Order: sequence, then structure tokens, then C-alpha cells
Amino acid sequence: METENSFNEDKAIGNIGENAVRFLIETMPDWKCFKFGVENHIEALKEDIRKERNPITEKIKSMPDFVAFNNKTGKTFFIEAKYRSNPKKGNYLFNYLNKYNEYWPGTKLIIVRPNEPNFIYIDLDKITSKMKKSVEMSPGMWKEHWDFNSIEQNIRILFPDLSEEKIKTAIQKMIPNKKE
Repeated sequence: METENSFNEDKAIGNIGENAVRFLIETMPDWKCFKFGVENHIEALKEDIRKERNPITEKIKSMPDFVAFNNKTGKTFFIEAKYRSNPKKGNYLFNYLNKYNEYWPGTKLIIVRPNEPNFIYIDLDKITSKMKKSVEMSPGMWKEHWDFNSIEQNIRILFPDLSEEKIKTAIQKMIPNKKE
């Protein structure tokens, strides 16, 4: 059972990734970043669906964090931002990635981490079942372990207009230092 403190701690850690990604997108002149995820909607709805499991609530709970829109080209992306403090290269634990492809095709996962490269993106349309295996974390608790080595890319592939200067600013001011 999740406690309110662990929920608040998880949310605070999650905000690291979201804030850094939103900052980077908004530094590019032609791009806008709009909050989209369920946490940005009606408080009562958010609380009510948190415990409920059905196809509609699952779709709502899996809403990507942002919609990124380029005013000049019309390019539009769903963006899910995640902070991971110490991932092994290309390997991540996520329980929900299949939901994005089911409900939100075209979603781009941007992973923020303290080690280089600090910002990578995964085109979730390119994930395959071969990249996933279930790992038992504790008795009866399983998580999906994903190996993205073959498809992870630097964020500048997705956003070529993103300046190195702004990336360095985000690294220095928004990402906690890696603890050795």
C-alpha cells in the first residue's frame, strides 16, 4: 500500500524530469510545451480515478506529461518525462510503457538522468516485446524491465534546435548531482 509520504516523494522526484524537459522545450524559439498529464486536470477526477481500474481510467492515468508543438513546422509530439537517478545504460524499470502505445501512439519518452548523456529519448513506437522482461522485485510484485540500448538517442535528435548551452544550464541547475 502506498503511503501519502511515498506518493509525495515520488511526485517530487518525478517533477525533476518534467521541469527539466519543459524548460528545454520552451527554450527553443518555435516550440511550445503544454501540460497534458492527468495531474494537470480536475483534482476530484485525479483522486477518484487513482484507485479505479478500467479501460477509461487506465487511459486517463497514462496520459503523457506534455504536448510539444512547433509553431513554425506544425510538428507535434506527446512527451512523457521521467527522471532516473541511477539507471544502467539503456535498462529501465517501467510498468506502463505498453499503455502509451495502446492509448497514446507517437509518445516520446525523455529520460533525465545525472549521468551522461543526461537527456535521452526513446521513440515508444519503436519498442518491441523483445526489449521487455518481467522482473520480480519482491514476492508477488513484478515490474517490466526494458532494454532500450538499441533505440535510445540523444534528445538533440528529437529536438535539433536545442542548444548545448541550454542543456548545460538544465544539467547544472535542475538535475541533482550523482552520488558516488
